[in-house]
Amino acid sequence: MKIKFLDLDEHVLVITVDAQGALDITPTGGCTHAVASVLVHAARALVDAHPPYPCTPDAEQPSGDEPLHAEHGTLDAERRVWTDGTGHVWDLSVTWAAAATEPLWMWSGRLDHLGTPVMQPVGDDGVRESLDVLRALYGPISPVGGEQS
Repeated sequence: MKIKFLDLDEHVLVITVDAQGALDITPTGGCTHAVASVLVHAARALVDAHPPYPCTPDAEQPSGDEPLHAEHGTLDAERRVWTDGTGHVWDLSVTWAAAATEPLWMWSGRLDHLGTPVMQPVGDDGVRESLDVLRALYGPISPVGGEQS
């Protein structure tokens, strides 16, 4: 555990949240209405940045060698979200970076014969790899954002 001491004279606002979600807001000066305005803007930014699926903070994307069990996966095509058979959620609306390839990858809009999303490099219609093959051959992969049209 790291404990950092804060000099409240250096900060206009200090917010702490403990593991149970208890909130402590310490405005150290100025107008509390202005502080509330900052918090409203911060809340809007966090809501806007949230992915279009429920979050599970303790869940990580599976490593490249963990099977996806695609045959038990489900696709929400409208939201472009695929949940693999292990329960991991994949946002197919954004581009993905693979460690061992230069191009960014995007969902092609198709699933393979097992139900795994088929990915393609952005701007290249010729190359296609299923998500599990992309992870195994070129991974690890990670979302980089930029919703696809």
